[in-house]
Amino acid sequence: MKRSLSARVARLAGSILIGGLALVAVAQPAPRVASINLCADQLVLSLAAPGQITTISWLAADPEESMLARQAAAFPLNYGSAEELLRFAPDVVVAGAFTSSATVALLGRLGYRIVLLEPAVDVAGIERNLRAVGEALDANARAATLIAGMHLELARLSTAAAADPIDAVVVRPGGFTIGRDSLADSLMTLAGLRNVAAARGLDRWGSLSMETLLYSRPDLLIVTDYRRSEASLANGFFDHPALRQLLQRVPAATVPAKYWACGLPESLRSIELMREAAGRSLP
Repeated sequence: MKRSLSARVARLAGSILIGGLALVAVAQPAPRVASINLCADQLVLSLAAPGQITTISWLAADPEESMLARQAAAFPLNYGSAEELLRFAPDVVVAGAFTSSATVALLGRLGYRIVLLEPAVDVAGIERNLRAVGEALDANARAATLIAGMHLELARLSTAAAADPIDAVVVRPGGFTIGRDSLADSLMTLAGLRNVAAARGLDRWGSLSMETLLYSRPDLLIVTDYRRSEASLANGFFDHPALRQLLQRVPAATVPAKYWACGLPESLRSIELMREAAGRSLP
């Protein structure tokens, strides 16, 4: 199912011998890539050159899950199985640390180069994963450009940083919140906010009771917007009368969940959303 031996030799060869006299450089084709993880999908979409992407996961084309859903719709989608990837014959498979270990092991035994990405819990993690995918795709220059753009954006945002953080609480469907050691917590800090849930020691999947929420007396509520138009027990949490009353008294920011689900340069947009809701202007 893989490409022919001659194609692989052409990729590995950096030069050829002509007439036994001279070495002439051969342009190496960019590696063909497949992705089987939502966060990996979006990094691949950000960095790949035309013609490099063979397939990405189905979640990448879901606008509730992906910040790059429109771009993803142009590519074949997969459901993360090793069998699906055989017909695409990629040179590199990009996956996440929590991708099925059996799938990753099988792909490795089949001879594919695997790039496993750890979740980004801060800006440094976003940079790390951009560099890793850039290296795998021969797109180091593109990765460097995106990282430089992030630094410029962070410099712009830092000029409006406040000396005194504002107490804020994230309210997610089902009454969950955000704890420390998470991308959301890191971006809240950059926005000049104090994550009350993190201060109380809740982990990133911590449950937030209504009593705890009211007792925390936040200056700002941050509501993650995830499939709010769909009826569910999780979204029913937002109909609680006490929360409705709190939202009438306290400023609130709505941040799409996809901004925090994966670490991307686009994740920095959430900082502006939180700053605007807190009434802190940006230059």
